[in-house]
Parts: sequence; structure tokens; C-alpha cells
Amino acid sequence: FRTKKQNSVTNPLQDVPTTQHYQVSYMHRQTVTHSATSLRHGYVITGSTDGVVKFWKRTSTSTTAAAAAPGGGSGSSALAVGGSNDKGGAASTNSRCLEFVKSYSSHVGPLLALCTSQPNGDSAASIGYDGVIKFYDVATFDVSGMIRTNNAKSSKKFRLGRHAALIEREDLYLLVSTRAPTREEWTMEVKEKERLEQLRKQQEDDDSDEEDGPLPEGSEMNKKAAIIPDRSNGGMVPPGSILLFSGTNLSPDPVRIITYHATPVTALAYHSTKQWVVSGDASGVLEVWNIPFSSSSVGENSASTHHGPLPFDSKLDTDLYALIKKKTYAIDIAISETSKERGGCGHFAVYSSDRKIRLFSFQHCKLVCIYDERSKVYDKLLSSKSSAMGIDAIEYGKRAALEREMEDAYLLSGGVSTNPVTKQSLSTVTPASEGSNHQKLHLTFDNTGKYLLLPTIVGVKVINIQTHRVVATVGKGDASSLRFLHLCLCPGDAKINQQMQLARMGGSSAAITHGSGAHKPNDSLLVALAYGKRRFYSFSHHDPLDKDDAAEEPDEQTILARDILNEAPDASDLLEASHMGRAGDDPDSSALLTTASKAVLRTTHGDISIKLLAPKDTPRTIQNFIGHAQSGYYDNVLFHRIIPGFMVQTGDPLGDGTGGESIW
Repeated sequence: FRTKKQNSVTNPLQDVPTTQHYQVSYMHRQTVTHSATSLRHGYVITGSTDGVVKFWKRTSTSTTAAAAAPGGGSGSSALAVGGSNDKGGAASTNSRCLEFVKSYSSHVGPLLALCTSQPNGDSAASIGYDGVIKFYDVATFDVSGMIRTNNAKSSKKFRLGRHAALIEREDLYLLVSTRAPTREEWTMEVKEKERLEQLRKQQEDDDSDEEDGPLPEGSEMNKKAAIIPDRSNGGMVPPGSILLFSGTNLSPDPVRIITYHATPVTALAYHSTKQWVVSGDASGVLEVWNIPFSSSSVGENSASTHHGPLPFDSKLDTDLYALIKKKTYAIDIAISETSKERGGCGHFAVYSSDRKIRLFSFQHCKLVCIYDERSKVYDKLLSSKSSAMGIDAIEYGKRAALEREMEDAYLLSGGVSTNPVTKQSLSTVTPASEGSNHQKLHLTFDNTGKYLLLPTIVGVKVINIQTHRVVATVGKGDASSLRFLHLCLCPGDAKINQQMQLARMGGSSAAITHGSGAHKPNDSLLVALAYGKRRFYSFSHHDPLDKDDAAEEPDEQTILARDILNEAPDASDLLEASHMGRAGDDPDSSALLTTASKAVLRTTHGDISIKLLAPKDTPRTIQNFIGHAQSGYYDNVLFHRIIPGFMVQTGDPLGDGTGGESIW
């Protein structure tokens, strides 16, 4: 009912899609970990754990635009990949929202960070574990430069971190955090320090021996003595440092090494209007600071014009110590640069490791409100039988188990682990880690600065930061199977090339009628990444599964049409296709089910991981198990036999071990 009202011009959420289901999703070959957008040029950029960066052009989200395209013509473009199963109806009129443009194998290994320049979005940058920084010109979707930070000629050594900001001024600058060493790297460093210390002691002992006289000029000990100072001076930059690179001269040496933090930086965001940076580290320190640009690259007038004074005189007068007091730290920071208050500078939200979101005002950096997303909050809602969640105990148990799995993947720790005794911080995420370990939580504000978009266990909450109430929940209908993590909001209409649209539509004027009606919703998109998924999901104002909007009940083909197979499907895609009917009615299609190698049994007391034997060893047993699991045969069954320390038995729909049947 609310959807009908939101179509009006006065809709305060006209730039925030609030549908319960995503409209379309696209694939990478590996887990999607990053996304960014350029509003000026209308592009969405995504990155995955295999180092691939893809450019996507925003298109109209209107279903009428898709319906006007002639069937089988060139209007389907590259987005028709995987859509050949559409058989007319609602699926054929579903807009694709995005159009694939170009793909780069930018890095060897996973991405560390991906960002577009602020405030205009003319450039983009990707950072990889391979020590390479690549810059892109968004307008031409081309690589414009590259920095190899692991260059042996570089005078400084550092490990690039997972947080970055690209800044447009007279020149292009890139802020990059540095990460803590992994356990293996730290062990090697300790051994190297011990070796050097032994060499120094040996040298001191030799120097103190007065009877031996001077060593021969070419002796081995003199060579070692000459090496020791060089190795000691070439140490790593401290993990809490933030590096400022120039995107213009592409030097491997940073312009500045900023040392506001003593421990690894776990979150960083940039305020483009005031030229402020908000950063947090693993000890709970929050800092608001100006970027120390080189005086040679920035003139005096521009420095005084662009650099605003900090919003406080003394940090003691702020609430920036709130995280240290609660013994927690930031894992993500989002900034809103707009504010309705006179003289206001907006707000910033901090997602901390204790699962609380703290909203700060830039006005004196005071704490405004705390939003609690801990599991115990949802436990209370469930125990009080409140209808606020709208899910039952079994469904909640499944989602809670996934939250625990995310904690095991260090997703809620910012990828950093600190020893409470030695205070030594180590990176828990390595290039060899699973794809889900490289994902990060990311919240965002809308373009008005009034609403905070927060990924939660029940979907994406849209919170009014003035009333502190949830006004909508995006993706609520898909939250049972998808845990949304990373959000990227693309407000406003898509920038459509009208001449290209006319060519694709065969000269039909319907190609340029989009946006002519004031009552029509705009083309705003919310791109969301989900935990452990190689897809990214696009929400618009159109819900293809909404019963009120659809003329008929959504069928399986309508649901399948949302997921574009623009990459080769993996085991999970084949399983879903078999379950939804994409594999057809061929009895031999059950062979596709044997591609699974493991299963997770969700119970009210936790998860049980099951390893499936090789299909060639027990093909019919595996097919029987997977077939029952897909059909819901095992849902809500009891453990009818429990022998402590030995075994448990379940799977009987009668609950006593006497029932059950095979899929054959």
C-alpha cells in the first residue's frame, strides 16, 4: 500500500529503492567483494577475489523500456546472456538495469580496495594484494595509470591495506591504509630480527677483541657488517600509517606518510566538501583530520579555500573516544555531507565490532544516537513474539547460524586480530583465504543525508536519522537466502545515450520516452553484495515479484529471469537451476545434483557441516540426499536418535526412525 504513495513526486525516498526483492543480478567468476559508482558518468564498478574489475553502464529500470524492444533484435545487447529461457510474460519485460561494458584482470589475487574519486567520480582506483594500484578513467572505462608499490627501487616498504579514498583536486591523490602482517609474515619478521640481532652481537664481540687487530678488507665478517645497517634502515612502515600517493606522477613512493594511528587502520572515509578524513583503528581510536597535501602541488589560495578548519577545537570536547570507552573499534565509516541544519556539515556513522552503529554529527563531533544490531536484540524480538521481524524460530535460527559463520570469517572484526597481552595486531585475511573472508560490511547514506542504509539480518534497513525510526526494509523478501553486506546507492535517473537507444530500437520514439511522466519513479539503483556470493544484486523501484504490481502470480521463469548467467555457472547455480526447473524434466538431469561437495545442516542448536563423498563413489546416495534437501523433505524434522559421544540420527518425517522413502 505504501508503494502506491511513494510513486508521487513528494516521495522522500524517491532516490532510495524500497522493494522487497531485487530486480536483477549479475555474476563474477569468483566472490564479489567490492562495488563503487560514478554518478556523473552513470557507471557501476565491481570487483571480485580473482582480481577482476568490471564496468557496468546504468540503464533505465523501467519495464516499459524493456517491453518496447523488438524480440530477438539487437536491443537485448550483451545483457541477454543467460536470458534465453525467458518465454514471454513478465520475465521478458523485466529491465536489466545495468549493461556490461568492460572487464579487466587487474590484479593477481584478491582486491584490497576499490573506489571512485570524490567529488566528481571522473576516476577510479583498485588496489590488490599483489602490491599494484591501478587508476581508471571512468568516462572512457580505460586504465589510465599504474603504480607498483613492491618495486625494489622504492625507498619505503609497506603493505597496502583494505581502506582507500580517491581525491580529486588540482591533481589526483589516493589515500591508502596499511595493513598488519599476517601470522606467517610476522613470524618471518621475528626470525629476521633475531638473525640481525645475532649478527650485531657477533660484530660487537669481534670489535671488542683488541688482540685480533683489524679484519682483512675482503673478509666475510666485514661484508656482513656492511649489510646490517642497510637491512635495518629498510624496515616496514608501521601498520597504522596512511599513505598518500599521487595519481598524476604515479611514483611508487608516497607523497606523505600520515601517522595519526598507532595500530592498523580498520575504517576510513572522506568528506569531499570540507576535505576531512575520518579514520578508525584497531584500538578504538577515531580521528578527524585534514590531508597534509604537498605545498608544491597545492597553491596558497586553493589551500585556504578547500581546507576547512576541523569541527572542534579540542578532541576532549568531542565524543570521538566513545569506542575506546566501550572497548570496541570501527570496521566501517559512512559520511553524509549534507545537513538541513544551518552551518551543519552532515553526519558520519560508525559500524563497530560490537555490532552497534554510532551516529555522530560533524558539529563538534558529538554522538547523536546508537543503533543496536546485536543478536540479543533479535533474540528478544523473537522471544516476545513480536511481529516486527516477521520470521519464525526455524528461519531465525538459520539466519543466526549464518551470522556466526560471518564472525568465524572475521567479517565483523575488520580482518584484524589483536593479542590482548602483547598488543600485537595481525591480519586474519590472507590472499589464500576463502572469498567470503575478503568481503566487508559497508553502510551508506542517501543523497539527501536524511536516511542511513544499513545491511542487517532482516534485510537493508532504511533509517531516518532525524526520527531514528526504520521507514523501510529493502530486500526483505530475499533476506532468507541472502545476507546483504556491502551497499552502493546510485540515485537519480540513468544517463541514457538517446542516439544509441534510437539505433537499438530501430528508430522507435519509445526509446526516449523514459522520464516524461512526472508520476513515474526514477532509475535509482541500490547495488548490494551478499555474503559468500559471486553475484551482485540490483534493487530498483520495480519489484518483479510484487503480487500487487504483477498481473499474474510470479512463476519460476520470472524468478529465474532475475539472475543473469553472464558467467559459467558453478555447482550452486546448477543446484538452484535444477530445483527451479531450469534443468527441465529430463530424468538424467539429476546428474547435475552430484556437483555439490558439501552441505550445511541448519539446526536450532547450530550448524552441522557435512562432506559429500565423490559422486563416482556413491552417486545415487548423494542424488537422493540432495534431492530431498532441495525439495524441503528434511525441513523441521526431529533428531529421533541421539547417542552422546557417538552419533545422532535424523531425516525421518515421522520422527521415530520407521518412515521415509527414496526419491526413486
